[in-house]
Amino acid sequence: MGATRTGRAAAWAVPMLAEAGALIRSAAMAWAIGPDELGRAMVLALTLRLAEMISDIGIERLLAQSAKGDAPGFLNALHGAALIRGLAMALMLLALAVPMALALPGGAHAGGYAALAAIPLVRGFLHLEYRRAERDFSYRAMALVEGGAVLAMLASLPVVLAIRADHSAIIAVLAVQAVAQVALSHLVARQRYALAFDRDVLREVFVFGLPLVGNALLMFLTFQADRLIVAGFFGWTEVAIYGVALQLAMLPAQITGRAAASLLAPRLRRAMAAGALPMAMQGAMRAHLLLALAFAAGFAALAPLVIGLVYGAAFRPETALALAFGVAAGLRILRTPLSQCAVITGRTGDPARANLLRAAALVPAVLVAAWGLPLHALALAAVCGEGAATLRAHHLLRHSLAPFSSECLT
Repeated sequence: MGATRTGRAAAWAVPMLAEAGALIRSAAMAWAIGPDELGRAMVLALTLRLAEMISDIGIERLLAQSAKGDAPGFLNALHGAALIRGLAMALMLLALAVPMALALPGGAHAGGYAALAAIPLVRGFLHLEYRRAERDFSYRAMALVEGGAVLAMLASLPVVLAIRADHSAIIAVLAVQAVAQVALSHLVARQRYALAFDRDVLREVFVFGLPLVGNALLMFLTFQADRLIVAGFFGWTEVAIYGVALQLAMLPAQITGRAAASLLAPRLRRAMAAGALPMAMQGAMRAHLLLALAFAAGFAALAPLVIGLVYGAAFRPETALALAFGVAAGLRILRTPLSQCAVITGRTGDPARANLLRAAALVPAVLVAAWGLPLHALALAAVCGEGAATLRAHHLLRHSLAPFSSECLT
């Protein structure tokens, strides 16, 4: 039994709301604090994202697909793992505070970076039962928790900006979102929250998540590190221009990836059990190819105008930058089914192997920035990296699905 039409709509609506909330937040902050301060705020958010991505051990994904996922003791043990992860993230952010402040003079002070540590610490107490419901294609609880947290963040935004109209506002609104997410996760839960620290489950989480951590680090390098290069070689205004365009360009890729984890992955698991995985992947690849082509063309044509209207003329990117980002995002959308297929077939290291090539594109990106070339030249390095990573993911999947690979991907 698959997802209902309502369930599919919720699985798409929640990530779309999350990304729309992030866009509304950045647009509101752009008008309230200006390009320089928004650039500093983006680097603060980027630092938090670094800690989140390199500590992502796949707890929610393990809960959704493990045979033990319905056992109360397993859920409690995953709560323990989530708390450990939150503590580790908090310590990581505290350790990064001074180095980040020294590496990027003129940006946030060390205290601002250190304040970010409270956010993952709060999220460590998340009640995970709402994610377990995805096993049965039920997304109502996820919509209430994730969507409600986004709405709480947006509601707090005008109040926070009225009190603190500078880059530090990002810390407060992200903290509101984290508190709301945790509170709502406990309100919708039917099972009492409990913590357990089971050595066997922690080992299972570690084995399952270690390849994902490596891939998440590479994902940070591919999705986010470009902005650190811009911060190091350009000005804070350029960080904001580049960051806004990149955020908008990667929006469909992020929505597609999150929706695929809820919708495509369960479908592929069932197809694999029925011996029909190649056919399911064939349809998924065709659908994502159409999405990729439509977005690349649409973003190149519309992004400069839309960004100028929504964020202000100071944030309008050049057409060449918009085109490069559109193509890069399209290639990432195309790679989504390949990554999901790798995870459900147990080859969780394959996405990291593919993303190695995307991360390698940071080398020419640094050279481009050091030579003083314009922002769109740096984005072209990202396009080359995304293309190489997509080809690599295609090759790895053909190997893992042999002898059905030609049917799966052609």
